[in-house]
Amino acid sequence: MPVIKVNDQQYSLRPGQNRLGGGADADVTVADDAALGVQAIVDVAGDAQAVIRRARDGAAVRVNGVLLVDPTPLMHGDKVEIGGRELLYADDSKAGATQYVSSDDIAALAQKRSGPARATAATGGRLVSLVDGKEYTIPAGGISIGRDAGSGVVVAQNEVSRKHAEVAPVEHGYEIRDFSANGVFVNGARVDKAQILSRADVIRIGGEEFRFYADVPQSAKAAAPAVPPPVVASPVVDAPAPVATAAPDSRPVLAVLEITNEGPTKGQTYEIAVPLAHVGRGAHNDVVIRDDSVSDTHAKLQRRDDGWYLVDVGSTNGTYVAGQRLTAERRLEGAPDVRFGGVKAIFRARDAHADAGSGTRAIASVDRSKLRETVAVRSASPAQAKAAAASTAPPARSGLPAWLWIVVALAVIGAAAFFLMNR
Repeated sequence: MPVIKVNDQQYSLRPGQNRLGGGADADVTVADDAALGVQAIVDVAGDAQAVIRRARDGAAVRVNGVLLVDPTPLMHGDKVEIGGRELLYADDSKAGATQYVSSDDIAALAQKRSGPARATAATGGRLVSLVDGKEYTIPAGGISIGRDAGSGVVVAQNEVSRKHAEVAPVEHGYEIRDFSANGVFVNGARVDKAQILSRADVIRIGGEEFRFYADVPQSAKAAAPAVPPPVVASPVVDAPAPVATAAPDSRPVLAVLEITNEGPTKGQTYEIAVPLAHVGRGAHNDVVIRDDSVSDTHAKLQRRDDGWYLVDVGSTNGTYVAGQRLTAERRLEGAPDVRFGGVKAIFRARDAHADAGSGTRAIASVDRSKLRETVAVRSASPAQAKAAAASTAPPARSGLPAWLWIVVALAVIGAAAFFLMNR
C-alpha cells in the first residue's frame, strides 16, 4: 500500500484522489496553516501506481528537488516538498525480503570507468544516476543507499537490502561500504567490505548504476611544465617582425552556458555566437567541457525560429533538462537547468530583437552635391571661403533702378501733354 510520511506520522493513500496541503480540505495535512490550502493531489490507480500533480497553477510543489510542472509518477523513496515541508513517499510492496541474485549476472551488466583511476578530495562528492539522471549530494556524514524509504538514495528492488551500502568522506577521499547480501560492485568488481572511490567510478547497486564524482585534490592537479632557462643570443640589428594576433570575435553573443557544479569550474561561462553549437569534450566542439563524464561529441544547441533546442547526439552518460534525460530533442524555455553527463549548467538565451539594432543609428538622406560643396567650403582657407561664397551668391542686376524709370516715364508723358495743349 502506498503511504506518505510527514515527520513521524504516516498517511495511507486510498485509491483515487488524495489531497495534500493544509486546512480542512486536505486529506494529508502537511502544515497547520489553513491558509496554505490544498497544494497537490496524488492519484492512486487500481494497480497502486501513484501520480502526483499540482492542485492549481502556481502551487510550489517539488519532487526530489525539481519543481513539479506536469503530472509525475511517484516511486518508492521519492521526496516531495510542499510549503517548505518535506514528505516521503513509500510503497510497502517494495519493502519485501531481499532476493539473492548471481554476482556474475550483476558483473556482466556493470559499466567500466573509462581512463585511469583518479584520486579525489573529501569534498564535493555526489552520485549521478545513470538511469534517470538524478543527482545526490553526499553530505559530510555520508549517504546511505538501500531499499528503505528513508535512505538517502532509494533503490526499490527486491535484490537490494534495506541498508545496502554507504558512501562517506574519509581522510583521503570517499569510501563506499558494503552492508548487503548481494554485494556492491564498482566498475564490475565486487567490493570487499569497503573501498576508496576514484573519480568517475561506476557503482552498481542491484540493477541500477551511479557514477561518482568529487573535487580533485590540489596535489593531483597537473603541474605546469618546467620553463627552461632562457637562451642568451647575440644581439641583432634588425628588429623582429611583429607577431600577428587573432582579431577578436565581433559576432554577437546569442546565448550563454554557465557551469553550476560545485568546484573550481563553478561559474565558468561559455558564450555561444553561432546558431548551431556542438558541446563535448573534444577540441573540435564549439563548447569544450573537459570532464570525464562528457562524451567527445555529446550534444548540440540549435537556434530555430521558435527558440533554442537541445539535442543529445548519442552521448554515453546522457543529456538532461530539468532532471529528465533526453530521448529526443527538447525546446529550452526560460533559463533551464541542463546537464551534460555529470556537468550541470544553466542555459540563457539572449534577446535577438534587442541585439539586432545595437551599434547602429539612422542617417537622414542628404543632397550629395550640396554636401560636397559644404565640405569644400569648410575645409578651405578664410579667403578661399569668401571667394567661394561670392561666387555662389546670386548675380546683382545692372542699370538704373526701376523707380527711376517710372519717374522718367511720367515726366515724358507730362511734357507731351503740355505741348499738345499749347499748340
